[in-house]
Amino acid sequence: MSVPAAGEDRRIAVSGALDYASGRVVWHTAAKKDGAGFAAFLEQLAQAWPEDDLVLVLDNVSYHRSLPMRTWWADQQGRVLPFWLPADCPNLNLLERVWRFLTQKLACHRFWADQDGLHQAAATVLDRIAACFHSPERPAIRWGHDLCQTA
Repeated sequence: MSVPAAGEDRRIAVSGALDYASGRVVWHTAAKKDGAGFAAFLEQLAQAWPEDDLVLVLDNVSYHRSLPMRTWWADQQGRVLPFWLPADCPNLNLLERVWRFLTQKLACHRFWADQDGLHQAAATVLDRIAACFHSPERPAIRWGHDLCQTA
């Protein structure tokens, strides 16, 4: 692992999906946000629900609509359907609330010089939350497991 130079911005690209019915968050990390990383994530989703038809709510980021991605969508033969949200409307995508929750938990008064540590912390949070927006219970995003017991 290399330590970033002063002022160097190192990020982890995370793709994710939220099963609106169960609150389950499925996620995937990649070196950068691009079509290849997103395609790998979509393959992971297709394997997570191998028998089900899926409708994915998506924003309009350019790599979601790239030529390789259009080919991927067509190859699904209707099993995985994109539902495109209008541009610049993150409030319509419930997964954006999960990202905000994750960011608040990870960035709270902390600088991550250790990219592996950041990756592990993000994995811990994403693996242990449930996001149920249709339930009258509050909060909508909650810990699915007691973190003290799993530490």
